[in-house]
Amino acid sequence: MIKVISMNQMKIKTISMNERGVMVIPEEIREDLNIAGKTTLVLIAVGNQLILKKQEDVANLLVSEDVFWKKISEESLRRAWGKEDAIWDKIAKK
Repeated sequence: MIKVISMNQMKIKTISMNERGVMVIPEEIREDLNIAGKTTLVLIAVGNQLILKKQEDVANLLVSEDVFWKKISEESLRRAWGKEDAIWDKIAKK
């Protein structure tokens, strides 16, 4: 899914990384995203891109994905179990 954002929602800043790999998120962006000193972030590398997300956002996404796959699994099993008697009847006729 591609999420289209308007230009007034986008901020582009340049940052530097020191020799230890430490980067500083600009204050304006930290304030906009409500990122404080104790906020845990998740860094994801996808191809040649880096994605930085709040830990709570990643956790919420994983929970919603888990709910989605459980519903699909339950529906598939319900359909299969609904046909169980017909399958056993075919086996018994052989």
